[in-house]
Amino acid sequence: MLRSQRRKAALSKRIGPVALALVLAFGSGAAARSLGSPAVVTPRASRVEPYRFFADRTVAVPLLVHAPEPQGLALHAQLVQLASGFVVPIGAALEVPLPAEASPSPGVEIELSIPLPAVKRETDFELRFRSRRGGDGVWHAAGRIPLRVYPGDLLGPVRQWATSHPLRVKDDQGSLIEFLRQQKIPVAGGETQGFRDDRGVTLYAGARALRERGLAPLRQGEAIVLFAERETDTPRFLVERKGEGTAVTVQMRLLDRLAADPIAQKIFLELFEVLNNERQSMGGNDR
Repeated sequence: MLRSQRRKAALSKRIGPVALALVLAFGSGAAARSLGSPAVVTPRASRVEPYRFFADRTVAVPLLVHAPEPQGLALHAQLVQLASGFVVPIGAALEVPLPAEASPSPGVEIELSIPLPAVKRETDFELRFRSRRGGDGVWHAAGRIPLRVYPGDLLGPVRQWATSHPLRVKDDQGSLIEFLRQQKIPVAGGETQGFRDDRGVTLYAGARALRERGLAPLRQGEAIVLFAERETDTPRFLVERKGEGTAVTVQMRLLDRLAADPIAQKIFLELFEVLNNERQSMGGNDR
């Protein structure tokens, strides 16, 4: 007996971080199967990162439902908020539609409509699934899917900045200008009286706008942003000082994601932080 306990203790010490990570990675699906769940729900395409959404709206969450015997099966989803070690259920459990026929691995793709609450900051949630057969009083765990929810006004700091700085836009298609207007971010027209020209930013979007901007040197304190809108394996900002000003080239696909993608809006906000830091490093005053 003592020898067996020692072997177990030695084995537990040999389980390193990699093994622990594998246990966690398989947790939702394996746990559901080990409890005899008649269904398992997973994210699409074996996602590792959480799905990301804006708060205070109903969103469509992509799912894969694995139900080898869907007849007589009930599948429910419960949204919970994760905060400081506590799990807080949000709203009532939702019924998940099941496929009419068997759906073993890789499962059947569906989208589940989930109403999200308002949040004041970036907040983690989970969709927790459970299933049972008709007449069976026991619910079985059927998977967990992480969600990250963002406040709807991520660009509030840009809106505030644009009330005292000229924000100009040269946009071939007008989609960037329309997005800024939807966000109620002021866009300066031809007249910018009352603004110091060296405190503003000009955004260039579209092939024609980029050509017109060209390689001309910038005036003292001038700042521009060039949206290259190209797919790349290493998305980044290219910051250059041209003449006495600063040019930032956004080397990633961004503009068509701004309306619905919180990460795209955070990148857009970061642009203005980069420009402000550059201006301060050049001895400018952006207050």
